[in-house]
Amino acid sequence: MGKDINQIVEDAKKIVQGKMMRSAKKDIARFSGEKFREKVLIHAKEILTKLADKNEVDLSEGLKKETTDRIVSDLCGYGSLEQVLEDPYITDIMVNSPSQVFIEKEGNAQRLEIKFKSEAQIKTIIERMMINSSKRINQASPFVDFRLEDGSRVTAVIPPVSKSPTLCIRKFSKERFEPKDLVTLGMLDNKILNFLKACIKSKINILITGSTGAGKTTLLNVLANLVDSKERIVVLEDVEELSMLESQHFLKLLTRPPSIEEKGEIGLDSLVKLSLHLRPDRIIIGEVRGEEAFYFLQAINTGHEGSMCTLHAEHTMGALNRLETLGLIARSNMQLEASMRLVRMGIDLVIHLRRSSTGKRVVNQISEVNYKNGQSVVKNIFLYKEKFKVGQEKDYFEFIGNIPGFINKLEARSGYSKDKLVK
Repeated sequence: MGKDINQIVEDAKKIVQGKMMRSAKKDIARFSGEKFREKVLIHAKEILTKLADKNEVDLSEGLKKETTDRIVSDLCGYGSLEQVLEDPYITDIMVNSPSQVFIEKEGNAQRLEIKFKSEAQIKTIIERMMINSSKRINQASPFVDFRLEDGSRVTAVIPPVSKSPTLCIRKFSKERFEPKDLVTLGMLDNKILNFLKACIKSKINILITGSTGAGKTTLLNVLANLVDSKERIVVLEDVEELSMLESQHFLKLLTRPPSIEEKGEIGLDSLVKLSLHLRPDRIIIGEVRGEEAFYFLQAINTGHEGSMCTLHAEHTMGALNRLETLGLIARSNMQLEASMRLVRMGIDLVIHLRRSSTGKRVVNQISEVNYKNGQSVVKNIFLYKEKFKVGQEKDYFEFIGNIPGFINKLEARSGYSKDKLVK
């Protein structure tokens, strides 16, 4: 009795793998590039056709393409993950074990039917993904963060830290959102959009906060593209995520991770200091998480109005407290009061994002930063609200009634009236 198509595919894969390893005399996991894929594809078609004929299996053109693509994906790509990575509606991919693969699609987590043959297959995919990075993963360093060529962020963990090799991929969106798109998506409404446009035009310093996947980078990108083209922007990022308009006057600087020898690292703190010599009108940082917070606060307290950055936090006050703490990291001899002063004098507005109960990314809170009884405090201007009744739910954005202290600056610089901005 002849073999079925799945057995034929496995046999073809082993033969192709053997051919490629003998010709290159290298570990198959280290291969990459279009030329290698082309060679695998040619061998796969040839061997698959021979095995199908030998086992008297009818191989239609459609089935032949599907099976050869499978062989190519398994031998020199990311296997079953390739299709998932190409889906534009999937934002996160989480591989917990060979039998547990989850995705996040349109705000909702879903379990996929995809299964890997073994833990070794996941490890091979991790190694392929890391080919173009300077990072490495082994038992001595069992976890790593790196980026794919398209900017997608990958965190990989292997034993002994995890029971099985695991992957978490945060996909990089190639789509550039327009301001109106955020209204269509329900992230904010027209009233808030007009308010934020006025803040950008009026050079208000903005801190955008939220948890992972809340939409911080998306909002920052939209706001950055609202800056007048006459102003020079210096954009600082770990990996290029912000997609600036060609019509803008901008310069991008990217960090550099250390080499395998742990040398040559260039961090965001160094880039912030460097940016001050590059005549910026505004400084935009993709995300602050360390010593760069101090230098950023110094910069916005000595000019550079209208600068922006993002920060991981669960709420606005938590964001300010974290920023104050990060400010102390760079200067161990600095008093907390001094760091608090830098924050309250530098940050004008905090925009906090979160996921709604339906998984939608929304601007949850827009707050002005104030000072009271020796502490930084926030005064809410807009809030996102959800109301639930049996069988229905309603969400909306509401102006709380608090007029920001910089309203006169908004009116003077943006041309909008107070009524249009906050009522």
